[in-house]
Order: sequence, then C-alpha cells, then structure tokens
Amino acid sequence: MQNWLKTEGGTILNVALDTVIGTIGSVVGGIFDFFVAFVFSIYILFNKETLKKQCCRLIRAWLPKRFGEWFIHASSVLSCNLSSFITGQTIEAVILGSLCTIGMLILRIPYAPMIGALVGVTALIPVVGAFIGAGVGAFMILTVSPIKAVIFLIFIIILQQIEGNLIYPKVMGNRVNLPAIWILLAVTVGGSVAGPVGMLAAVPLASTIYILVREATEKREQKLAQKENKVQINDEKSIESDAK
Repeated sequence: MQNWLKTEGGTILNVALDTVIGTIGSVVGGIFDFFVAFVFSIYILFNKETLKKQCCRLIRAWLPKRFGEWFIHASSVLSCNLSSFITGQTIEAVILGSLCTIGMLILRIPYAPMIGALVGVTALIPVVGAFIGAGVGAFMILTVSPIKAVIFLIFIIILQQIEGNLIYPKVMGNRVNLPAIWILLAVTVGGSVAGPVGMLAAVPLASTIYILVREATEKREQKLAQKENKVQINDEKSIESDAK
C-alpha cells in the first residue's frame, strides 16, 4: 500500500496538481488578456479621431494617391457598416431575449431568465444564432420536463417567425445593405473560418465588399455609357458630314 502511494498515488497526485495549476494559469491569463484588450479598446475609442487623422496622413503620404483614396473610402464604408450592424443587432437581441423571457414566464417554463438571456446573447449571431440558443435551452428544459421542452420549441419557433418577419426588418432597416442570401452565405463562411467571431465579423465585411463592388460596377457602367454616347455622337457627325 505504501509503495502504491509512493508510485501510482504520487503520479496521480502530480498529474492532478499539474492540471489544476495549468487550469488556474489559463484562467488568470485569459482574465489578464481580457483586461488588457478592454483597456486598449477604451484608449482607441477615446482617441479614435486622432488615430483616424494619423492613419489618413500615413496612407496619403506613403501609398499611391488612387489606391490610398480608395483604401480610405473602403475603411470608412466598413466602419459605418460595422457600427450600424452592431447597433441594430444588439437592439434586436435585447428585444428577442426579453420577449423570450416574458413568454416563458407566462407559459411557466423553467429557467426563463437564464434561457432568455442565452437566446438574446446568441441572437447576436445573424440568422442561426437564436436557433443555437433555443437548442441549448431546450436541452436544459428537457432535464426537468420533456413536455415543457416541446412547448418551448413550439414557442421559440413562433417567436422566431414574428421576430424575423416583423421585428428584425424594422430594427435593422437599411443598416446592413446586403441581401438575405448573401447574409446567409457570409455567416456560413465566417463560421467555418473563425467560429462565432467569424459569424459576427462576416456580415459587415461582406456588406462592405458588396457596396464597393456595386459602386465600382456603377462607375464602370457610367464609363461604358459615356463611351457609347461619344460613339453615337461621332457617328451622327460623320453622317451629317457625308450628307453635306
């Protein structure tokens, strides 16, 4: 017994201590990284105008004029899309989470505040976020009452239809100038590349690309139309000269 404690027991104890120390180190490191990122974000927000002017000066000084102006314009479009998307998506998530909590309280479904908050947070992910929260919530309710879990799923499906057809269009409006099919594609690609963070970042990025391509296409069409008009004018002048 003593030999086992010295060998096997000591090994198990060492492994357990290493695991605990590693977990504590990871948690402390994560908290420290979050704190540094938070402070850095606040610093950027308070000095965003100065940083913007400095970046514009560097771009205009070191990049070719045409590309530099396009890059500044693209950054401005991305910033506007990101701000509008985050604002609209946050408002929509708060509304959806609140309605979910109220509905669950009326239906006497357990874990109403917790699941309502979960649905609201996951709703920040476009298109599929609320369904993820609903799936986790249904699993939690299933451990208490399978019947309540079925009622919750029926309720969340109805709420999703109301939210998608009435609330979401009015809240978002024209905040994100991107058709629904491209939003779904952006969320799918972003999620496969970078998980939930990719889902959040993909929509404003795709909207920016969509706007820039649309602007470039409109300019291209205007140039082609101008060329066609010039050709027609030249043809008319040549016809008039031949008639004379």
